[in-house]
Amino acid sequence: MRDIFKIGTVLMAVCIISAGALSLVYKVTKVKIDDNIRASDIKKRQEVFANAVNFIEKEIEGKKLWVGVDKDGKEIGIVIKVSPRGYAGTINTTIGINRDDTISSVAINKLDQTETPGLGTKITQDSFKNQFKGKKGESIKLKKDGGTIDAITAATISSRAVANGIKEGWEWYMESKNISQKPERTKP
Repeated sequence: MRDIFKIGTVLMAVCIISAGALSLVYKVTKVKIDDNIRASDIKKRQEVFANAVNFIEKEIEGKKLWVGVDKDGKEIGIVIKVSPRGYAGTINTTIGINRDDTISSVAINKLDQTETPGLGTKITQDSFKNQFKGKKGESIKLKKDGGTIDAITAATISSRAVANGIKEGWEWYMESKNISQKPERTKP
């Protein structure tokens, strides 16, 4: 009985020390991870609007977006983030929308997704992402779904997830833009 108590005490001490060490490592690395995420987000915003010198963060209906501003202080477009569900997990996608409501560019890097290596990861290639440039509305769908975007061979689920995510993000922005531009009614 005494041996069981001794083993239990040692096991408990090891667990407490391990939990403390894990907690400390988490606290130390969390700051660095958050800094890396912020730096990556800034880089992706710059990728979708290379002419922007600043991005002003705004919030509409609880969702963040960034307004890209050029060197003259003129608004050149907005940036939104969407996270559609792909084949193997979420695909974090950054979308630039021009002032004429067309897609300026799409940013997805290898760390933004967990799709199948060699197939699904092709969504990060420019040959796929560049198809969205200049598109809006119903054209932001795969050709199989009545749009203009070519799916990646053997990665239709990943391709469709990106296209649908971009389309849903674009539609959300168009809807929220229209709501925010409507004049408020005054009661008589």
